[in-house]
Amino acid sequence: MPRYPFKSRWKRIGAGCFDAIGRICCFPFKPLRKPLDLTAVRRILVIRLDHIGDVVMSRPVIRALHKKFPHAEIDLLVTEDIAPLFAFSKEIRTVIAAKHGWFRRTASFIQKGSEFWRLVGILKTTPYDLGFDLRGDVRNILLMFLSGVRYTVGYGITSGGFLLNEEVPYDATLHQVRLNMALLSSFHIAQDNKLLPFEYSPEAAREFWKKIEIMPPTTLLPRVAIHMGSGYPSKRWPFENFKALIQKINMEALAQIVLIGTEAEKDAAPDLKLKSERLIDLRGKTVLKDLPVLMDVCDVFIGSDSGPVHIAAAQGLEIILLVSGTNDIHLWHPWTERLSLLQHEVPCSPCGVETCPVEDHPCVEQITVDQAYNAFLSVLARLQKRS
Repeated sequence: MPRYPFKSRWKRIGAGCFDAIGRICCFPFKPLRKPLDLTAVRRILVIRLDHIGDVVMSRPVIRALHKKFPHAEIDLLVTEDIAPLFAFSKEIRTVIAAKHGWFRRTASFIQKGSEFWRLVGILKTTPYDLGFDLRGDVRNILLMFLSGVRYTVGYGITSGGFLLNEEVPYDATLHQVRLNMALLSSFHIAQDNKLLPFEYSPEAAREFWKKIEIMPPTTLLPRVAIHMGSGYPSKRWPFENFKALIQKINMEALAQIVLIGTEAEKDAAPDLKLKSERLIDLRGKTVLKDLPVLMDVCDVFIGSDSGPVHIAAAQGLEIILLVSGTNDIHLWHPWTERLSLLQHEVPCSPCGVETCPVEDHPCVEQITVDQAYNAFLSVLARLQKRS
């Protein structure tokens, strides 16, 4: 992986200049930096201003820090849409919600800058002994530095590594969970990479079922959650394929089907024209914090690479993932052993583009309905063995 993974040549040059000047200026002060006294750690900051899946995969780090420093208070900084997922986490003292994440397209440069300084003001009020940036983002590194975090750890791949007390080498061959855990290598923490389910209160569960105006669905059939959306069009399996798969599962009466997704995703997908007591359409009726409640009454998740699939993995569902060539899925797949990957390999993967420029979008469109259906049958057979 290149030192600076920017596509823009000018950004790479700018990052290099910033690092060169910064290292020269900071060099005389390096001997003055005090080592970390592990026995004195009382407040820890973890930053993951990123997408849903990235935040979900940061949870093993939080649990490991909680085990290593059981008397320390851990604060998590994430975007405001993700923050409610951690409202009932036993390992986190405070979830700090950023209004405008660095990757929010609807926020202007001025709004993001204003939010940066607002966060500096908030973080300054707590004397953090230890801070982690899990992404390797220079903005997060600057945030910790300007907020006065006493000892900081992270990756300097987008520049700013000279501001860190401990700059960890970035290994681009590691899955994101292992990459996050690598930041703890100098702390000699036992590697426990398992994802735990998201917690929620009984009241939150009751409010959810009341909101969608149905009781927790009961059935003797397995229950499958299907999400037809994704963050990028390049990751999305065609709607007609989803429709055919749903009809096939329903026709054979193999499972109760629960559709999930946002209102916008529902508007983008035509009506399934399928009236069945085995189909529950909750698209547009749920928000992110509802998903753990819903997933806990499901057995299987089918969908493209998206945030909800990572939540489903954390809640212990069997996952059937319809993989595009956008990312190297071996580095980004949901962190679970209950995973069935359906993928059509193409030479242009990983491309990292939001919209596929290749005619017929072969990396996802050549994943057939029969492949998905057969994977579902295999999953059902595994479920029967476990029951």
